[in-house]
Amino acid sequence: MGQDAGVRTPGQIADLVDTVLALPLHRSLGIALTVPGDPTSGLTLEVGEATRNPGGVLHGGLVPLLVDVTCFLRLLPELSADRHAVTVSSTASLLAAVPAGGVVTTTARVDRLGRTQAFLSGELRCGDRLVATGQVVKAVVPA
Repeated sequence: MGQDAGVRTPGQIADLVDTVLALPLHRSLGIALTVPGDPTSGLTLEVGEATRNPGGVLHGGLVPLLVDVTCFLRLLPELSADRHAVTVSSTASLLAAVPAGGVVTTTARVDRLGRTQAFLSGELRCGDRLVATGQVVKAVVPA
């Protein structure tokens, strides 16, 4: 294992966030930071043609994706520059449907960060209504 490279600079974090949000899948879904420039603020997604199921509501398969990406972005500022995180396990519980045109906001928190693993929790809301929750375990690995 290499030496601790210290805390990531805001510029390094911004570059990683841009890379994550520019992934073709994320870009095609319209995922965006809730607060531009702040990866800890969570994500926003409008339920539209590309994100709804035949019943006209948010496709349930997107919930784990949104939880995972939100948790990763929330974790970034906590990791030293020589560390990265990859998903080991993920669970999601869907509590309510989000209709077409609804705007989902996601948030995440770091429940525990150890040397080799990070445990995170995420929530999805539509307005004030909690619509899904999730938990993610990430392995902390060399960058």
